[in-house]
Amino acid sequence: MTFQRLLLYSCLLVFVAGCAPKTRYVWNEYDNKLYQHYKNPAEYDQFIEHLKEVIEDGEEAGKVPPGIYAEYGFALYEKGNFQEAAKYFKLENDKWPESRVLMSKMIQNAQMRGKQGKQPNQAAAPSSSEPANSTISEVKGASK
Repeated sequence: MTFQRLLLYSCLLVFVAGCAPKTRYVWNEYDNKLYQHYKNPAEYDQFIEHLKEVIEDGEEAGKVPPGIYAEYGFALYEKGNFQEAAKYFKLENDKWPESRVLMSKMIQNAQMRGKQGKQPNQAAAPSSSEPANSTISEVKGASK
C-alpha cells in the first residue's frame, strides 16, 4: 500500500510541477520575433512594434524582462528618436542596476545626438512631452 501511495504522490508532484509558470517575465514570444527579425531585417518596424507590446504587457503584469527597455531604446535611437531613446535607456538603468555602466553611456550618447539638432522620427514612439521615467502604460493613460 505504501508503494502505491508513493507512486501516486510522485505522479501528482510531477503533474503539479508541470503547471508551474515557466518564466518570471512576460516575453510574448520575443525569441520567435527576434528570430524572424534576423531572418528578415526589412521588417524592422514590425519588430519595434513587437518590442513595444512586450513592454506594455510586461508593465501590466509588473514583469518587464531585462534588456527590453534597452533594446526598444536602441531601436528608437537607430530611428533617430534620441529623446525617447534616452527615456528607455533610463528606464533600463533604473530597473536593472547591473546595466548602469552601459546605459549611462547610451543615455549620454542619445542626449548628445539629440542636442546636435537631428530631427527624430516620431512615428515609432509616444509623444516626447512625457516625463523621462514614464512607462508606455502611463503614456497611453495620459493620452486618453
